[in-house]
Amino acid sequence: MDFKAKPGATGRQQEPDSDPVVLAIERVLQAERAGEARLRDCRVQAEALVASAREQAAAVTRRSDARISKLHAAYLSKISTEIANLPTPQAATCEIVDDADLAKAARRLVAKLTGGS
Repeated sequence: MDFKAKPGATGRQQEPDSDPVVLAIERVLQAERAGEARLRDCRVQAEALVASAREQAAAVTRRSDARISKLHAAYLSKISTEIANLPTPQAATCEIVDDADLAKAARRLVAKLTGGS
C-alpha cells in the first residue's frame, strides 16, 4: 500500500510499515482476503457434496425401481402359475327329474335344515 507518512503525536513522521494503524488495516484486509478464500473453498466443497449426494440418491432410486420391478414380475408369474394350476370347473350335468323326485329331494332338504326326520 502506498500510505503517506503522517506526523505522530511527537510531530515526527513514521514510516508506513511501522504505523500501527496501517499495520492493523493490513491485518484486517489480509484476514478478509483469507476469509473470502476459505468461503470460496467451502462453497466448492459443499457443491461437490451436494452433487455426490444427488448421484447417490439417483443410484438408490434406480436400484429400488429395479428391485420393485423384479418383485412385481415374480408375483405376476406366481399368480399366473397359480391360476393355471386351478382345477378346471366341471361342466354341470343336468339330469331331467320328474316332479315326484324333486318333491322328495325338497322334503329331505327341509328335514335336514329343520332338524326333523
